Amino acid sequence: MNYENKQESYYNNIRHDLINFIGKIDKKANFLEIGAAYGATLHYLKQNAIANEVVGVELFQDKENLNRYKPLDDFYFGDVETINLDKYQNYFDFIILADVLEHITEPKNVLEKIKNLLNNNGEVIISMPNVRHYLSFSKIFIKGNLKYKESGIFDYTHARFYCKRDMISLFEKSGYNVIKSEGSIRRYKGKSLAKIINTITFGVFEEFFSVQFYFKIRKKE
Repeated sequence: MNYENKQESYYNNIRHDLINFIGKIDKKANFLEIGAAYGATLHYLKQNAIANEVVGVELFQDKENLNRYKPLDDFYFGDVETINLDKYQNYFDFIILADVLEHITEPKNVLEKIKNLLNNNGEVIISMPNVRHYLSFSKIFIKGNLKYKESGIFDYTHARFYCKRDMISLFEKSGYNVIKSEGSIRRYKGKSLAKIINTITFGVFEEFFSVQFYFKIRKKE
């Protein structure tokens, strides 16, 4: 997969949607982010006294633009499946996987690996694109066009595609319980007919209106 040709905006945004999804945190927490990009989200958490320690993992290092990387407590570059993170056993309160698992050929291996890095009350915060979104239906069955794009559901670097049920199955088979899930349509800030319909139907069509889903998961005892 060629990630180096991605636009800068793909890597350099703060995931306020995920931060809001996490909700209130009672103490300054230790965060690990897999797919941290330039570290913008982790840096924001540290600067706003939400995080105590922030550690990032990113697949490759943009050596031509080192000034874009935010200062973190630690930053690892390489494949998360092979990087040694044993020093962080039972350490993190939160591990963030923001639109990452769909890029990995064997995501179950990653979920099983990071399980050992969570403390007893730790949570994994995940966002994943939802291929059941109504625009996917329009794209494939009406327009007959499976052309990949720079980002979104049909990002050309995606290795796998998921509906919500598939996501939950992946988590459970990897040794986790889902404690919270939410479709992105609920957090859409602008005016949207889809959001209005979703609200008045009490979320019946949430899987068709949500571009992605958010999850909080914990390891099974």
